[in-house]
Amino acid sequence: MTTKYFKNFESLAYRFGNLEDPVLFNNLTQYVDLIDEIKTNVAFLNKYTILSGDRPDSLSHKLYGTTDYYWTFYLMNDHLRLSGWPVDTGDLLATAASKYPNRFITFNNRTTIGGANEDIAVTFPVGQSVTGASSTTVGTIVKRNLDLGQLFIKITSGTKFTVGEQLQFTNTDGDIISLIVASEGEQYNAVHHYKNTDGKQVDIDPYPESGTVNTSGLIPVTYRDRLESRNDELKTIIVIRPDSIDKVVADFNKALKS
Repeated sequence: MTTKYFKNFESLAYRFGNLEDPVLFNNLTQYVDLIDEIKTNVAFLNKYTILSGDRPDSLSHKLYGTTDYYWTFYLMNDHLRLSGWPVDTGDLLATAASKYPNRFITFNNRTTIGGANEDIAVTFPVGQSVTGASSTTVGTIVKRNLDLGQLFIKITSGTKFTVGEQLQFTNTDGDIISLIVASEGEQYNAVHHYKNTDGKQVDIDPYPESGTVNTSGLIPVTYRDRLESRNDELKTIIVIRPDSIDKVVADFNKALKS
């Protein structure tokens, strides 16, 4: 499909990196002024919400009777060009699982159990291998969010951890260092942040003396929520009106050739 879009772009000689010989490459900056002019002419434009099952080629055929104009959607919508076509609603869970494939655990205490009761920020670093005492699940810490009391763990043996068990490892002195798992789950279901009823992001105390995190009146926003929200934002686009598409594309190609 891409050849129909690039065929009218002039080729310029670029020298990439340490290459001695220049390479012919399409001058992609040509379209900027042309498309910006079209974007400001509302007489040529309609708003459209991308539906489940819509693909660039199928939407082009739906609107214009041909798949040839799929590329206009990317030129008219910066967010599509930057982030890509929105994921079909039925594929969002699989996308979330692929993007966030690990497990998360939360803990409600700043210090470890055993050893010198050191700060978890020191004793549970990224790269540390840990084991669930009762689940026997083994994994490696790949990310932390200590502001929310979270560890993100890539499972290497087993399937998941158990709430209430000790997550532990043995240090070089032979001490068993551990913390208590308060909650656990798929990484995409972990809380990314909390917001209040006004929609503003707020901080919480993940290590209260009571042992119970107070999130009363707050709304948790998970990684999956953020992914779905951003995906929904991609669905609102502007398209060239069907009765104007042939003229706009003809003028566009003519300008590129001139």
